[in-house]
Amino acid sequence: MAIKVEITAEEKDKFLASFLSSGTRIYVDLNKESACGPNPLEVFLASLASCVCVYARKYLTQHSIEFKELKVDATAELSKDSPTRLVDIKIKTHTDANLDNAGKEVFLRFMKNCPIHNTVIHSKNIEIDLV
Repeated sequence: MAIKVEITAEEKDKFLASFLSSGTRIYVDLNKESACGPNPLEVFLASLASCVCVYARKYLTQHSIEFKELKVDATAELSKDSPTRLVDIKIKTHTDANLDNAGKEVFLRFMKNCPIHNTVIHSKNIEIDLV
């Protein structure tokens, strides 16, 4: 299944992200004062955190583990050295699900299997071309 996203430069620091498989759109914006959407780094971090949250819910639901709270926080810093990148990425999952220590380890391993995390860990090459 191919996943396709199209980004169109609009005015100054504003870009329209069109998600072609779902038909949804969001604005990505670099202007902090008048931002109409997240910046690209926030979109990346949100993608990782939401993927972990999807996998967390999937695990709890598949194992019939009751929960009322499920929240994932993500933080990162911008590197101070080259190449520019996010560093010190921390993903923290909060839940009131009743898990013993062994259950927590299995749950954590399951969450780490989200496709965004696997992509970050295992991608050796991302092609960027001019057409």
